[in-house]
Amino acid sequence: MAKRYFDTDIWKKKWFRSLSPKYKSSWWYLISQCDHAGFFDPDIDIMSIFVGEELNEKDLMETFSSRIEYLENGKWFIPKFIQFQYKVSHPDELNLSNRVHKSVYERIKKYSHLFSPIDEATKLHVSFIQAAKDKDKVIKNSSKKIKRKVFKIPTEQEVKEYCDKRENNINPVAFVAHYASKGWMVGKIKMVDWKAAVRTWENNDFTHKASTKVFVEPEHRKKKRGW
Repeated sequence: MAKRYFDTDIWKKKWFRSLSPKYKSSWWYLISQCDHAGFFDPDIDIMSIFVGEELNEKDLMETFSSRIEYLENGKWFIPKFIQFQYKVSHPDELNLSNRVHKSVYERIKKYSHLFSPIDEATKLHVSFIQAAKDKDKVIKNSSKKIKRKVFKIPTEQEVKEYCDKRENNINPVAFVAHYASKGWMVGKIKMVDWKAAVRTWENNDFTHKASTKVFVEPEHRKKKRGW
């Protein structure tokens, strides 16, 4: 079930207040029944049933002429729908990594050739399309330049050499064993820089000398012991 934002202040707007009840209901019907990009396939018979009034397509088009773009393929388009529903005040704010935003962009692109070139609504959505294309290029180009650094697990010798260089008291054997037991994770995040972890141990004064505690297997922990 699709959900939509509705403007609760619409009742205070003169253009809406001046509409008759059946056209007020018609507007709400259009907003709720258009697709996620603001396109609507008019079926006046069905619309009349839900509105509860007999409607005429010509009268509807004249009434909403300043708020709806009528396309050559018969579809109706609400220009301000995208701006209101997705809180987008400028084309650059479209987020192509968001599947809904990208779907909206693809939908507009599909019907862009049907818009009248002199219409203001067309200018707005052509700018949406162009901005989306430009942004898509930036994303693709930037993704090509990004090279993810692959973490390489250090050897005890590498840790020892780094610790000797920094003249700290960290036990390289304990350091490697500690993070190896954790899968080289820092909390819930995969380690990306083991040297930074060494410096963290320095700041926290973690010498981490070899432990002298006796390890007891889980199955023996509850058994009575004589020591």
